[in-house]
Amino acid sequence: MPRLLLTSLCSFAIALQLLFIAGCGGSRPMTSPVGGNNPGSGSGGSGSSGSGSGTIPTIGYNNNPSTGCGGAESGYNNQNGSISGIWLQTPAPGENPANVTVNATAYTSAPITQWTVCLDGQAAYQSTSPVTSISQAISIPAGQHLLWASVSDAKGDSDRSEIRLIQNGTPPAGNAALPTPPASAKVLTEMQNVQSNWSICSLCAAGTNVTSNYTMTFDQSQPSLSGSSMEMYAGGPSWSNVLFKDILPGTTPYTHFLWDFWIYHDPAVENQFWSSELDFYVVRSGQEFMAGSQCDFGDGYWATWDSQGSRWLLDPIPCPHWTPGWHHVQEYDDLPNSTQYRYDTLVLDGTPYAINQTWTTNPTTWQDQVGLQYQLDQDTSGTPLHEWVDKVTLTMW
Repeated sequence: MPRLLLTSLCSFAIALQLLFIAGCGGSRPMTSPVGGNNPGSGSGGSGSSGSGSGTIPTIGYNNNPSTGCGGAESGYNNQNGSISGIWLQTPAPGENPANVTVNATAYTSAPITQWTVCLDGQAAYQSTSPVTSISQAISIPAGQHLLWASVSDAKGDSDRSEIRLIQNGTPPAGNAALPTPPASAKVLTEMQNVQSNWSICSLCAAGTNVTSNYTMTFDQSQPSLSGSSMEMYAGGPSWSNVLFKDILPGTTPYTHFLWDFWIYHDPAVENQFWSSELDFYVVRSGQEFMAGSQCDFGDGYWATWDSQGSRWLLDPIPCPHWTPGWHHVQEYDDLPNSTQYRYDTLVLDGTPYAINQTWTTNPTTWQDQVGLQYQLDQDTSGTPLHEWVDKVTLTMW
């Protein structure tokens, strides 16, 4: 979901084929289902830790904001709109050596007063130089770490780059195989056809711009695999987002979830998709288990959602723009306890990835429910987007 407060610098950057500028893309927080009460887009959860899987470090969300690394969303305070974004060129997500060079560029209209490179919520480098670009070597201990860059300016605004999951040394073992559900599992099939469960919203999608130009059309024979796909359409001004929601009200007793579906983009406008968001979530007993994920085409990587930290993390899973045709997505998530959710496995077109990430929930006033969400995120061109889904299946046990 594109971030707020864009300027013409974003268009310029994309024209230069820059992979990512935080102000030009990335994604904003999860949003409320229809009939729910949004507990606050952009607000991080309270508490002092965002639990990792045992390898991803524990990150504090209430650190001193003056360090440039603390607070919910880790550094957004762009009330004057003077910072349009930060582009973190290197290092890439995934395996890296112990010593890396952080290259970053900030796009601002006011003088920069502080640069910070953040590693696991702590400042690994700081400078008060007013330069708009930095190239700084830092050391990374063995293990998995979260890395980003942030800036503050003379107007008191601050912003940060995307957050990258960095691995120094051998990655932790993970199971990339999808589980075999038990015979007692509940299986919901062809969910794209149950019209009464679906709704649309643009304002709740938290994009830069809001649009009313959207539709959802059921029972489509072309393109389709089953003979009955669902078409989603999003138009409107540049950087508009539209969220399509499938809500199953009621309390679920299940803790294991296998989501399986096929997805198709209009090939004529594939390059205008900034990201394709795919969210599975559970609300139970006042807790929001939001296992959001997205193919972040603008950045070229898969991203997962840290609910308590209210932020997306770029994973070392490549996700370039999709080739024409249907693509198969399978995601296995589970709820290990009453306040955590875990991304276990992702399979893209038959290629399995062991994600193995556990994050902490947010408290919410939403009613108990299970939900699926698809979101279309435009780029700077404002090109209308078409997406189809088919054979949507959810298995729960």
